[in-house]
Amino acid sequence: MPGQATGKERILASAMLLFARMPYSDTSLRDIAAAAGVDVAYVHRAFGSKAEIFRQALLALAPLDDIAAGGPDGATMINRICDLAFLRDPRKVEDVRPLHLLTQSSLCSEARAIIAQFFGTSLALPLSRAFGHADPGRAHFALSLLSGFVTHRAIFGPADLLAIPEADQRQMLQTALMNAMLPGCSDGVFGWRPI
Repeated sequence: MPGQATGKERILASAMLLFARMPYSDTSLRDIAAAAGVDVAYVHRAFGSKAEIFRQALLALAPLDDIAAGGPDGATMINRICDLAFLRDPRKVEDVRPLHLLTQSSLCSEARAIIAQFFGTSLALPLSRAFGHADPGRAHFALSLLSGFVTHRAIFGPADLLAIPEADQRQMLQTALMNAMLPGCSDGVFGWRPI
């Protein structure tokens, strides 16, 4: 963080880094306090709970606001969402993305409600609106594809997948997400294909 960060900013930055590398359940308030160089009591006063720190970390990372900025069409939103799928280095705050935190903690029952709300309001609803869908069902399906891809790539990291050029991976992901958002034809062939 530029300049002199406040205690609350250090806590949030430390929490982002820790949640990006460890699941919610394995990250304690003591860990966050130690990484931020503050007392655990200060963490409690500043945020109240680990759940609130996690929620605030997700919101602070929100390049997701940029996904729907300017009322983009569906293809533009898919393109912006695909940008999030290629995770950077979770050891640097500036490289941490919301999907780092979501990937690490998605199986944690304590974080599940926070993650579900975040996915629904920050991704599914804007994506549904961009495609003109009344309900976010297709968007949730598309996001499940995104989550699976990110998890498989970041957690398991199979050499065969990682050997595929990132541009090709991105194109395949973009095609899959677009096809999930568009209604299928009666012959089973979907309407959108990359150029």
